[in-house]
Amino acid sequence: MKGKRFLLAAAVLVAVLFSSCYIAVRGDVYIGYGWDNVLTYFSDNNPTIANLSSVNYNEYYHSQPGTYYVGYNINFKPMVYFNYTLTPDEGYLFNNSYPYDTYFYIYLQEGAPVIYSPIYRSLSGSKDAKGIESSSVAVSKPITQEQIEALGEPTGVIEKSSNGYTIHLEYWKVE
Repeated sequence: MKGKRFLLAAAVLVAVLFSSCYIAVRGDVYIGYGWDNVLTYFSDNNPTIANLSSVNYNEYYHSQPGTYYVGYNINFKPMVYFNYTLTPDEGYLFNNSYPYDTYFYIYLQEGAPVIYSPIYRSLSGSKDAKGIESSSVAVSKPITQEQIEALGEPTGVIEKSSNGYTIHLEYWKVE
């Protein structure tokens, strides 16, 4: 009799676990950068990037959920600032769309960043649209939340979801 009760209790526990509960399961999230022409200034306070001496064109960097602040400048033109928030979506244990890794590719261009679908190129010998070999840029002192908040309302907002993560990006072009 005790054995039947134990089996019944175990069956109820398993049924409750899989019918009404979910287990968050997701892969890792990565941020990659590309840029137009000459990137003359770059700063990202994401700890993975801020702790580097330089960022490589088309290389992806492992990140964590959170909000990060970025500033950049192309060809000494007006500065562009943005923040991006990486948020994990809820995943379910038996949902086939998870737990894949997520890659967000932020292309830095004059005036505004763009989020493209992941572009993966090998790091050795990769080329930009103009056929220029891979390059890197020095990481400058991180931009702070206070600097971004002082800019007022953002010029634009971009949002994209992929493989269990959402990136929400707000940008400001400073003339």
